[in-house]
Amino acid sequence: MPRTTPARIGLATALVSGLTAGLLATSSTTTSAAPSRRAPQPSHFTVSSFNVLGANHTPPGGRRASGATRIAWVNQLLNHHHVDVAGFQELQPSQYTRLRAITKGSWGFYPGLGGQRKIDSENSIGWRTDKFRLVHGTLVNIPYFDGRPRAMPLVLLRDQRTGMLLYVANYHNPADTRKHPHQGRWRRAAMRIEIALQNQIMGHGIPRIMTGDMNERAEFFCHVTARTPLKAARPTSIRRNGVCQAGRPRSVDWILGNLRVDFSNYKEDRGPLVDRTTDHPMIVSDVTVSPSRMPRAWRYSPPPPVRPRVSR
Repeated sequence: MPRTTPARIGLATALVSGLTAGLLATSSTTTSAAPSRRAPQPSHFTVSSFNVLGANHTPPGGRRASGATRIAWVNQLLNHHHVDVAGFQELQPSQYTRLRAITKGSWGFYPGLGGQRKIDSENSIGWRTDKFRLVHGTLVNIPYFDGRPRAMPLVLLRDQRTGMLLYVANYHNPADTRKHPHQGRWRRAAMRIEIALQNQIMGHGIPRIMTGDMNERAEFFCHVTARTPLKAARPTSIRRNGVCQAGRPRSVDWILGNLRVDFSNYKEDRGPLVDRTTDHPMIVSDVTVSPSRMPRAWRYSPPPPVRPRVSR
């Protein structure tokens, strides 16, 4: 499936206190004509956080179909919900390759198989190529099971129609499992890095979306929104007058955005096709960004690639 492959332009590594490995930043850019100068128009798009359940979790003979079969259903669900940009978790290499083949260039991905390791595809961001184009991407090492680092993406996209710039970050924080119990310290370490990165890019005045399987419910929402100006697409999870009202969320999957984006039509799809596809709900929300509220997002020249600073 032909697509311009971003050229790698940098690598930076720093130590994070208490982690077995530090923060890795690799940036990629695409070259494309800048949008024409005209009166900016609002940007409307649909975003999803989607844990697609890695292929190794559904071997032959189990309750669910193979990863290759289920990834075709993932594509059906993306089309059904008219998703324009998605943060995928557990998108393992075989599933990623199959999804690229099915979508035939209508979706772009970062990092896909372009990371340092094939396993980096598991936490990829995807976008419809007729809606967005990649400006540049950054990989950040986030502590996963027992603190081992996993590269997870932050991308800067440009809306093809309106010219608006958009940051999207996607994460998968470690769960407590039988094999890997007591992962709370590493979830907290992951959140420190995720929060620091949000606060770092906040000054650019560009809308910010964060997706992910955070493996926490109210704890994640309250912790993150107390430390960086984000809000949830989920309408019953709010922070008001400094008080966190998480609203008893059922899911560990989240879509967050900065305070000046507008979320609507939030869904947690738990229907029959989703249940056949994965063990998570599919989280979907419409997003509107107004140029009157975030005028710098329509800048002619984008900011340079992100070099993440370390949170200690």
